Amino acid sequence: MSHGAKIDISVEYPTTGDKLEDHSASRDEAVGALKSRVLAAFSLVEGVDEKGQLLTYILFHGHVPLLDSHATIGSVAGSAHEISLKLERERHFFFYLKHKIVSATATATGTQIKAMIRAVEPSFDVTHTLIEEGQGGHEDREITDSQTVSLEVDAGHPAKHFFSKPPTNFGAA
Repeated sequence: MSHGAKIDISVEYPTTGDKLEDHSASRDEAVGALKSRVLAAFSLVEGVDEKGQLLTYILFHGHVPLLDSHATIGSVAGSAHEISLKLERERHFFFYLKHKIVSATATATGTQIKAMIRAVEPSFDVTHTLIEEGQGGHEDREITDSQTVSLEVDAGHPAKHFFSKPPTNFGAA
């Protein structure tokens, strides 16, 4: 692939059925710049709406969220001559240490959350205990592997923050 080569980009916004086609996009265009172009084309604005809900959007390549705004379209597409993306309203995510992790679902079990963490932090030990940080005066709480947790983020539900710790077995001989 040559520096400055062109790529066909197709971006769909399933909520409205809108589609943006660009048949001569630069492979060197940053994901963040493309997202800005797409938001403008679909007349979408990020920020807080009149109901106090945070409106943010994210581009997906398949099921993979494109979170690095500095990555180039060419690096995402690899050797492909065309790329199809989807723009989704970002509603389901959480934080693990320094990582913002986007979920395709509104809820997840402790096991599923651990798997999402492991996907972005390969050194994460899934045998560790998952802890949800307490917010607004609430205590931290342990999340069991089978426990279901809401990952919905809006004005009434702030983003959850997790950390982990090795399992403890006090008094074991």
